[in-house]
Amino acid sequence: MYNCFFGIPYRRNFPYHSAYNRNPQPVQPKRCDQQPNKQNKPERRNNSSRSNGFCSNGSCANSSCANKSFLKCSSSGGIFLPENTDKNATYTVASINLDTSAYRHYKINFNFACSIATVNARMHLRFQLFKQEKYQLNLVPVSSSFAFTRNEDSNETNVFTLTACDFDSMESRCCNYRVNIEIMGFDTVGTIMITNPILIAYIIETDNEIV
Repeated sequence: MYNCFFGIPYRRNFPYHSAYNRNPQPVQPKRCDQQPNKQNKPERRNNSSRSNGFCSNGSCANSSCANKSFLKCSSSGGIFLPENTDKNATYTVASINLDTSAYRHYKINFNFACSIATVNARMHLRFQLFKQEKYQLNLVPVSSSFAFTRNEDSNETNVFTLTACDFDSMESRCCNYRVNIEIMGFDTVGTIMITNPILIAYIIETDNEIV
């Protein structure tokens, strides 16, 4: 039922259920061809790869760090060279086996370190890194030879280090790398102890043939 108020019909019994209804907000007129207003929301960025180069699944996003790498080390108690060890005698002070069949283009960095303790000793030692491939009898030198010499009686302890790289990209199922010591020049005098020898190999695979 409608009543008239100053000539304007209005509906009676139109209750206000809440305080918000008592102060209604004005509604803007809308045209038929007007599309509803959409708020500009910021675009969500894909955070699957972060600035540190690693993806959410643990893989690497940068091509430079997508290369595989492998670290292996070998250590032993060392060797003892008694007095008057024969010239040209050869000893293996450290060795390590590497399986490189899973790598295509790679390089291997080697680091060797040991302590040389002497008691009234004179010697001429030659250190060198060699490689022996599977089913091969010959040793292939990987590094140059490094000499450790004492021409006068020595009673001291020194640290000896050697570094080398192997750039051979031929696939091989297994290679043995060893550091040999050869007695050069003359028979040893006094007591010589090679202690704490450690050989570390670090394999790095790259996408390029030239590393």
